[in-house]
Amino acid sequence: MLGSISALHSSFPSTYLPSNTPIGLSFNSRRVVGKLWSFAYTLWLFTFSDLKTILIPTLAFGTTAAPDDSSTHICQRTLWIWLHLLQFCLSNQCLSPKEDATNKPWRPIPAGRISVTAATWLRWALLPTCLMLSAHYGVVMASIALALGTLAHNEFGMDSRWLPRNVCNAVGYAAFNAGATYAACGDQCTPKSASVAAQVLNALVILTTIQAQDFQDTEGDRATGRTTLPIVFPRSSRWAMIVLLTAWSALLSAYWQASSVHAALLVMSGAAVGSRFVLYQDSASDRLSYRLYNLWLCAVHVTPFVIDA
Repeated sequence: MLGSISALHSSFPSTYLPSNTPIGLSFNSRRVVGKLWSFAYTLWLFTFSDLKTILIPTLAFGTTAAPDDSSTHICQRTLWIWLHLLQFCLSNQCLSPKEDATNKPWRPIPAGRISVTAATWLRWALLPTCLMLSAHYGVVMASIALALGTLAHNEFGMDSRWLPRNVCNAVGYAAFNAGATYAACGDQCTPKSASVAAQVLNALVILTTIQAQDFQDTEGDRATGRTTLPIVFPRSSRWAMIVLLTAWSALLSAYWQASSVHAALLVMSGAAVGSRFVLYQDSASDRLSYRLYNLWLCAVHVTPFVIDA
C-alpha cells in the first residue's frame, strides 16, 4: 500500500506536513506520514470544488430529513456522502484533464499530484468500497443508483449534452439525498412524512436549475465540445434563472405551506440569486452566483423539515 502511495506522489511539499508531527519519529517514519498526509490532501482536492454543491446540500437534507440526527449518524452520513462524491469526482476528472487544466488547474491531475492511471485505479477501487459500505449502512440501492449515474454521466458521455446532463444530475442528487437520509439508521429507518415528496421535488429543482454550475465553465466546455445550456442558449438561459428560481421558491413555499415570512425570504433570495446571472456575467461573478445558488438550494432542501419542526 505504501509503495502505491509513493508512486502516486514523486515529491511532497513540507508545508503539508502537520506541525504537530512528533519530533522523535525517524526520518523514514516522517516520510511515511508525509506521503500519507499528501495522499489524503490529494483526495480532498478531488472533491473540494463539489463540497459546496453536493456534500453540504445533501448533508443538510439528510440531517433534517433523517429519523435519527445523532452526532454518530451525522458522521456516518458525512462519510457515506464524501466517499460517493470522491468516486464521482475521480471518474469525472480522469476523463477531462484538459478541461480541468483550463477551468481548474489546481485539481490533482493537471497540477501533477497524481497520474491519470493512478486516479483511474482509485476510481474503480472505490466502486466495491462504496457498495460494501452502503450494504453495511442499509442503503445499497442508493449506491447502485449513484454508480450507474456516474457511468452514464462520465464514461458514457451523457454530460456532453445539456438535457441528459441535467437528467443525470437530478438522478444523482436524488440518490445522494436518499442515501444521506437513510444511511446507518437501522431499525429506526421510517422516513418522515415529508421526506419522500421532498426528494422528488428537490430532484425536479435540480433538473431545471442545475445549469447554474455551467455558466462559469463555458470556456472549458467549448474547448471539449460540450453543449451546455449556457453555450446553446447564452442569453435565454441566464434570464431563465430568474424565472426558475423565483417560481420554484414560490411553488415550494405554497406546497409546504410555509409562513408568509419564510415564503417571502425564500422568494426574495431566489429572485436575487437568479438576477445575478443576468446582471453579472464574467466568470468570477458566475462562480459567486453559483455559490449563492447552492445556499439557496440548501434553503430549499431544508424548508419542509424546518416548517414541520
